[in-house]
Amino acid sequence: MTANSGYRRDIDGLRALAVLPVVFAHAGLPGFSGGYVGVDVFFIISGYLITGILLREIRQGRFSLADFYERRARRILPALFAVLAACTALSWFILPPDLLEGYARSVLATVLFVSNFWFWRSSGDYFGQAAEWEPLLHTWSLAVEEQFYVFFPLLLCLLAGKRMGTVIAAVAVLSLCSLAASAWFTSAQPQAAYFLTFTRIWELGLGALLAAGALPGSRQRALVELVAAAGLVAILYSVVAYDAATPFPGVAALLPCGGAVALIWAGAQGRPAATRLLSSPVFVGIGLVSYSLYLWHWPVLVYTRLLQGSAELALVPALAAIGIALLLAWFSWRWVEQPFRHRGGFWDSRTALVRGGSAFALLLVVVAVVINAGKGFPERLPADVLKVYTEAVERTPVQERCMGRLPEQGLCRFGDGPAAGPADVLIWGDSHAGAFLPGFELWTSARGLTGLSAVKSACPPLLGVVRADKGESHRCDEFNRRVMEFLERRQDLGTVILVARWAQAVEGTPAPGEGGADAVLVPAGSSRPLPAGYGNAELVEQALADTVARVRATGREVLIVKGVPEVGFSVPVAVVNAQFVGTRLEAAPTRTEVEKRNRRADLIIETVATELDARHASLVPELCDPDCKVQEDGVPLYRDDDHLSTYGARRLVPELLNLALGEGPGRG
Repeated sequence: MTANSGYRRDIDGLRALAVLPVVFAHAGLPGFSGGYVGVDVFFIISGYLITGILLREIRQGRFSLADFYERRARRILPALFAVLAACTALSWFILPPDLLEGYARSVLATVLFVSNFWFWRSSGDYFGQAAEWEPLLHTWSLAVEEQFYVFFPLLLCLLAGKRMGTVIAAVAVLSLCSLAASAWFTSAQPQAAYFLTFTRIWELGLGALLAAGALPGSRQRALVELVAAAGLVAILYSVVAYDAATPFPGVAALLPCGGAVALIWAGAQGRPAATRLLSSPVFVGIGLVSYSLYLWHWPVLVYTRLLQGSAELALVPALAAIGIALLLAWFSWRWVEQPFRHRGGFWDSRTALVRGGSAFALLLVVVAVVINAGKGFPERLPADVLKVYTEAVERTPVQERCMGRLPEQGLCRFGDGPAAGPADVLIWGDSHAGAFLPGFELWTSARGLTGLSAVKSACPPLLGVVRADKGESHRCDEFNRRVMEFLERRQDLGTVILVARWAQAVEGTPAPGEGGADAVLVPAGSSRPLPAGYGNAELVEQALADTVARVRATGREVLIVKGVPEVGFSVPVAVVNAQFVGTRLEAAPTRTEVEKRNRRADLIIETVATELDARHASLVPELCDPDCKVQEDGVPLYRDDDHLSTYGARRLVPELLNLALGEGPGRG
């Protein structure tokens, strides 16, 4: 079966089946946790349709790279440029300086179709919290497609004189290599696997193989009905069953991609029930505007979050944002996409298209460069607001320097004492421990102590545990092992302070309102699934007990600091928007809500501390009485939604440690 040139309503309907789960998942609607697989369905559709056109033109001897890229430009650029222009204007009035500067860089990456690389390096995790504030994050998929279509037409041209079997074999080998890379990277480098083109080529390749006739046709009605139904179920199951914790793309992407292939194949054999459903006016209508809807939905959601100060939208704002995106999508399709896709008028000639497109792209680049050079134009904010915001979100040089340092690299030192002499206390933990450092530095200096820090992002101080969601390269277990061996080799450091985001480690889920991916903990080196009923909480309890026991066995004191209250929204952004944009400051959680979130984590800490004669302390009584404080006199206590700001650390940490450690630690 090869792709034919006739219009297929069912493929437009399949576009609707692809875009709606993406929109609903990004809006946080329940039941669509795996909606991101819609992008993979789009890749299948693109590979199928574009390859069908290419093969037909090559076979007829009328293929032209210039014609091909002109069609791509008419299809992709007008709506994209409209979205970029609107987002840039809106960002000027909404985004604080650092976010606007980052946005400008993402505009450059988007115009050059390398935004997948940019977001891989800048945001890291597609499902992470930082990604929630990136208006152009979704353009990574456009970059993947355009990078694919730089070389793929050339490959088909090189194979033009060969038999179709040779073409199919070449595309199949390329796709298999890509799938193998995707499976490996998804395990070892999950963030790279999600964004990089080579780990996605196989998805476009599956569509290309289908267009090239790699699958034979069938006239058996029952078989066609079964394949179509199975394809629809495969996509829907992926949408419902997958979530941010699913290793993806890798092997898991075979299910939605296979479902899309099955539906396209079945639709070419006749009109099975699933195809008739996708050919209905509602699905076709949404499918027609699917590209514009994809472009508009994410910025609308991001700006709604920014104005509300929360990464998680309530149902009514989420539905309102979807409605606005649909309206913008229709206008964009009708008044931007259609005039440019169909020749006629001023844009009829290729010369006019190239000149107009180049001029607009250059304008976007110039604006982005100016914003970047101006570092987001901080003067847009009142001086007092800017000062508060900058001090809240910026990490100190100490924090930047100390995160992730191994003992053999020289742990950061704080307080009094010579650079290589003995030390009194070690603070050990994840990024929450890193956020404590400005206060830890103040405390050690005030008490005449010398402190060391061993801090690594997303790495709670738990021996023998890894964050599976961070991939094999994260090596949290290796970091903690080396810290423990460092302690066992030394005679000083009489007190060890353990700090982490314990609630996230125990529950595995982000805080209410936060968004982002789950934290998946597994035993280091484990290739077997955990026993039934044995999850994050049980693993944390065992690993914390093991860690404290080994530290106590060296004769040292241990202080476990319970989790800092998680706010659920970016405090600096909310504070600035309340003063700069005039939005309402989000209500902070109550002590009851914080204690509910931390109930299991606190119980584990208290149990381990009691059994192993360790101490524990908490900032909750100081911060939450009964509502939690997120600022003092307009100064944020947090740098985001859960990490203490520099001001917050200096304000809260010394008093906490004084109360918890009394006269202070000794050197052992």
